[in-house]
Amino acid sequence: VPRRQLAEFRRALLHYLDFAQKRSFARLAKLQRERAALPIAQYRAPLLRAVARNQVVLVAGDTGCGKSTQVPQFLLAAGYGHVAVTQPRRIACVALAKRVAFESLQQHGEQVGYQIRFESSRSAATKILFLTEGLLLRQVQREPTLPGYRVLVADEVHERHLHGDFLLGVLRRLLPARPDLKLILMSATINIGLFSSYFGGAPVLQVPGRSFPITVIYQPIPKEEAAPGGKTERLDPRPFLRVLQAIDHKYPPEERGDLLVFLSGVAEIGAVLEAAQPYAARTQRWVVLPLHSTLSVAEQDKVFDVPPPGVRKCILSTNIAETSVTIDGVRFVLDSGKVKEMSYDPQGKLQRLQEFWISRASAEQRKGRAGRTGPGVCYRLYAESDYDAFSPYPVPEIQRVALDVLVLQLKSMGLGDPRTFPFLEPPPPSSLETAVRYLREQGALDEAEELTPIGKLLAQLPVDVVVGKVLVLGALLGLAEPALTVAAALSVQSPFLRAAPGNPERATARRPLESPHGDPLTLLNVFNEWLQVKSERGGNSRKWCRRRGLEEHRLYEAANLRRQFQELLQDHQLLEAASSRPSDSYSRQSRHRERRELHRLWRSHAETEGRKRKVLRLQDGAGGSSSEEEEAGGADRRGERGIDIQDVKFKLRHDVEQLQAAAGAALSPAQLALLQLVLCRGLYPQLALPDPLNSGRKDSDQIFHTRSKQGLVLHPTCVFAASPELLHAQ
Repeated sequence: VPRRQLAEFRRALLHYLDFAQKRSFARLAKLQRERAALPIAQYRAPLLRAVARNQVVLVAGDTGCGKSTQVPQFLLAAGYGHVAVTQPRRIACVALAKRVAFESLQQHGEQVGYQIRFESSRSAATKILFLTEGLLLRQVQREPTLPGYRVLVADEVHERHLHGDFLLGVLRRLLPARPDLKLILMSATINIGLFSSYFGGAPVLQVPGRSFPITVIYQPIPKEEAAPGGKTERLDPRPFLRVLQAIDHKYPPEERGDLLVFLSGVAEIGAVLEAAQPYAARTQRWVVLPLHSTLSVAEQDKVFDVPPPGVRKCILSTNIAETSVTIDGVRFVLDSGKVKEMSYDPQGKLQRLQEFWISRASAEQRKGRAGRTGPGVCYRLYAESDYDAFSPYPVPEIQRVALDVLVLQLKSMGLGDPRTFPFLEPPPPSSLETAVRYLREQGALDEAEELTPIGKLLAQLPVDVVVGKVLVLGALLGLAEPALTVAAALSVQSPFLRAAPGNPERATARRPLESPHGDPLTLLNVFNEWLQVKSERGGNSRKWCRRRGLEEHRLYEAANLRRQFQELLQDHQLLEAASSRPSDSYSRQSRHRERRELHRLWRSHAETEGRKRKVLRLQDGAGGSSSEEEEAGGADRRGERGIDIQDVKFKLRHDVEQLQAAAGAALSPAQLALLQLVLCRGLYPQLALPDPLNSGRKDSDQIFHTRSKQGLVLHPTCVFAASPELLHAQ
């Protein structure tokens, strides 16, 4: 190469490096300015002084103050190594770990990591670890004093989830044995005194939020639009449409600002969606998007995308958007004042989803979503007198759900009698007694209320007792493979997506997989068929799932959980470890190439992730994408040449040939009958018999009875509800 060209190349390279360095400095300076502008930044010194002087500190901060991302970084910079931060939801663990890693100029998986079920970026170098409350409880079972941590940060404690409340009780008992351990509770400004007094008057550091002024408008629903008693089979969408019309009339389209609507459940979202779509299509000023947990991941992600100029997003959400999800750009909030929560009947041992009025604390949380980026407006579809009559705080989950798993965990940790455990707020005595009695009936506790051998095994399984019993009985009776699949499928969220209006072909495509024996065996058919599709050359399992209205991510979760169950049964000698098959050099080379390709794709994915923010189209809010659109939406999870990253991870994590061999082995009539017996024994006494008069009723009016509860109806997502003719199959 001529010397002159070499010198020009060197100058060009130096110019580029200088440009890249200045750009990096500019980004770093911007990041530091953003962090310094957070309200929590002014409280760094007081926080660290409080932590140095006290074993327990409570940080109470409004939404947007920055406590979740900044407090762990303050602690690490002050010399506190090995900080664990618990979150109630997996999605928050991953998102916060990535954000803190970005702010601290680390790659997540180095000094900052996360650990959730089936997935971890934790390494030997990790100093800040985000993990779920349930995982920390599992760690306490193995290491009662948690020697690997210097500081524990319990975030979002005000949400009062079952695991969160139980974790606080466990930590209160642990602290005297670990005087060197620091505990920081982080909460919204809700019921702060309760948490402080629970930990002996722990000091409270109150941090204001960054909320802008919010105008509250009360618009109670007219009596003629509400059924007597406030109950109706289908929600009337007219009051919600009037708010869209009012926003269009009062605010010009060039003024940015999206609308977040809080509804009680999926059916209510469907009713408003059905009415709002024609209005949105007519005005060309709205993209209407649903947001709830049964949607596919791709559909949920749409709420974070940007609407086109002159168009607003109307997001119809359950209470998932109250605290779990933060959506930028929301200027208007429409609050129905309702929520659906699980309530528990200890006598009938049944849980059911019921609609309730929200608490004043929840109403304020919903209102606060309107003032994060600028002045906002909150419309409330109830009167101010109704708001004043709301309960101050929501009912803690521990007071309204079954406690079998909690009692089992409590016993396995050696924490004694659950009746005397120092709960933050104790559950109803009847619920505790029902749980203890039920565990005795299931053989998990003996007459002295101590764990039996099967109880010790069930305590290690991260599932309900009934599912764990199915798993153990299946292994003992030579039905380990189908029992593993059924138990795993019943323990994750249902893979069945709700059919979009005008999309009956999904139900038709799904019908061959439905079993006349109900949901457990239908899920077994789905999982096995999915594995067979993945084994075919050129088989596209994502496309197969999409055509049948299945969320493939749930099937991957079931596969991961199935492997976890298999390893636990092997550890307890209930299942023989699979013998490793010898592999030839070609197989080893192929696997090595696939692993190398995975790492390359993952790096590429991580580099581009977060930079992409799509612009929505008006038709994106039409209640379901076309096949082509969904295929394009799925490209985010794919790398080059059409390789699906999730599929490659699946193949590296599992013995695919062994899984497919088990899936391809058909059950004989005798094995099928035995599997049904295992299911019945595991689920007993939660078995229902049809009413003798059902033959004279419509399919939708069929009722059933358990030993302790009469007049039950089918769940709307049950296979028998979707295909009632299966009830009459011979």
